[in-house]
Amino acid sequence: MKTLLYGGPLFDGRNLYSQGSILFDEEGILALNNSVDAPDPSRQSLHVDSALIVPALVDLHCDALEKCIEMRPGVHFDPEFALQALDRRLAAAGIGTFCHAVSFADNDLGLRSPDRAAELVGTIRHFARSKAATVRHLVHARYEVGSRRAAGVLMELLDDGVVDVASIMDHTPGQGQFRSFEAYERYYSGTYSLSREEVLAMAREKQDLRSEGWRQVRRVTQRILDHGIPLLSHDDDTAEKVRLVAGLGAGGCEFPVTLEAAREAKARSMGVLVGAPNVVRGVSSNGHLSARSAVAAGVVDALVSDYYPECLLQAPFVLAAGAGGSLRDHLAKTTEGPSKILGPGHVCGSLKPGRPADVAVIQTNGPWVWVSHLWIGGRKVYESHVPSGKGADEALRPPLPVERRVSTIGRNEHECP
Repeated sequence: MKTLLYGGPLFDGRNLYSQGSILFDEEGILALNNSVDAPDPSRQSLHVDSALIVPALVDLHCDALEKCIEMRPGVHFDPEFALQALDRRLAAAGIGTFCHAVSFADNDLGLRSPDRAAELVGTIRHFARSKAATVRHLVHARYEVGSRRAAGVLMELLDDGVVDVASIMDHTPGQGQFRSFEAYERYYSGTYSLSREEVLAMAREKQDLRSEGWRQVRRVTQRILDHGIPLLSHDDDTAEKVRLVAGLGAGGCEFPVTLEAAREAKARSMGVLVGAPNVVRGVSSNGHLSARSAVAAGVVDALVSDYYPECLLQAPFVLAAGAGGSLRDHLAKTTEGPSKILGPGHVCGSLKPGRPADVAVIQTNGPWVWVSHLWIGGRKVYESHVPSGKGADEALRPPLPVERRVSTIGRNEHECP
């Protein structure tokens, strides 16, 4: 059955049109134009009532699955149950392609150990192939510098072809995300309830392994590149660090800690990725670079949900309402921008004839936007309606006085050709 969406603005991944329509089926997108065709029995027609039609969002980095499995330290849920529940959340957030960030490190804190990481990759792959999955699930393998056992496990998975994106991370205190021991201690004592002595022992071990660890990184990154997998670097804090990882073949810089690092990455034609939660909150959870400031500086190519999938949907509208720039450009940071970093092997993030029909309808008439419909591969996987009537609008109002309404979507933009 063919489906026609019409009656609202349309964003195709690059351009925002004041009015547009899209015709698709399970074989792919058939046509985009600005005409409103009369409904007929051969297709299902939906007037979106001024809602915004967009490509399903693309999320390159989120560790929400770890959080869903271990909601509290030491309190574990079945991974398949957590994955299915998260899958439904992603659909409601309009995310059509989702990269699960899985950490490969040697310590056994939480789920971050080589064996558990490998098991989790297997679970994700099995679920992605099943009929239970509503959206596209990919694997983003995060390799911790200094990990000895993790390197072999990760390289086996790379050879098995079950990794879609890979990144290097270095959580040694004194640089990167933890530029001081106090920041390192705050995080690990708060997250895992460790004593100061336990945190200090971890820090010393990381510092002892760091030099040899970076030599090992060269082997791991070469294997990643040999398989043609996008390679990213995590929490870069200096231009020197960016030059180092660029020399290893990294094509992306995730969560740059400083504007200096972000600008160096941009100058080297690396994709720069910042966190959508940082955008929505207006501040980094670690006191690092503000994502809004990075966007205003013109150095950001993609937004990622990091740990809170629903923020990816909100972030472009938050930016358009308060950080300047066009909604079109900010929407591209959640669709075509991350798709380019993911690479040509994954056809997502844009609406073009012949492409898979991953399409979302976003309602923009409330303080916070929300998804009413989502199709993946032309198959409707999600539909939601907010109750109308007295009190319904108040129920959607955010608890903080954040100006969010964008009432001029598509104004002064192009007409769909």
